[in-house]
This record gives sequence, structure tokens and C-alpha cells, in this order.
Amino acid sequence: MPVTGVSELVLEVVDLQAAEHFYAGVLGLPVVERWEQREAVWLMAGDRTRIGLWRPQVGLAGGRGGVHVHYAMHLAEGEFDAAAERLREHGYEPEEHTFGGYDDSRAAYVTDPDGNVVELWTWDVARHLEEGD
Repeated sequence: MPVTGVSELVLEVVDLQAAEHFYAGVLGLPVVERWEQREAVWLMAGDRTRIGLWRPQVGLAGGRGGVHVHYAMHLAEGEFDAAAERLREHGYEPEEHTFGGYDDSRAAYVTDPDGNVVELWTWDVARHLEEGD
């Protein structure tokens, strides 16, 4: 599968304010989104990866931080169907979603043998850093 990078990593945190202070204030990572209703903050780590700091919760496809991590890898839209089929060929049934707020991008979720939720996502998180977006 022609993955082009790690799109996102979610970390479950006990104190969201303290975590944001460390990642944004101490490390200098820019905050790019806040999800007040989900008690989550997203920061960019370089130009290809965002890190989600979440209060304990369960996201799409059973994803969460902490012991069972959710992370996403980017792949081109034209590669999505073949990637989902490859997963099926290897005995996985991906949970698929389309995200209208992210240019109708598509994502396929599977769980690895350790319980981590792995996402293959067609939206390029580098768009966060483009002017005007």
C-alpha cells in the first residue's frame, strides 16, 4: 500500500489543559483544531502529522487513546479502493467512512492484533498549514 505518512496520532490525556500546555506551549506545536464537544485538541507535528489530545472517550470504529491507540496514515484517493480490498484479502473487514467536512475524503478503519485502531485516510492533513484553509 503506497502510504505517504502518518496522518494523525491520538493520545488520551487526563488533564487536557496541561497536555495542551506541554505540546503547544513547551514543544511549540501549533493548535489547528479544537473540539469543545469532544474535549479534544489537535496539533500539527511537522507538516504531515497531527496529534490529537483527547479526554478519555471512544471515537469512530472504537478508536481511543491510551492503551488502545488510534492513528491514521495518509494514502492518495486513487489508492483507497485497492487498499480496502487488500485488507479484505488478508481477512480484515474495514469500517469505511466519508468525511464531508474534509473534502469528502474517505477512511478505512481496522484493528491491529493489539487492539490499536489503524486508519487509512485520503485527506492530506498538510492542508491545515495552507493559507486560507
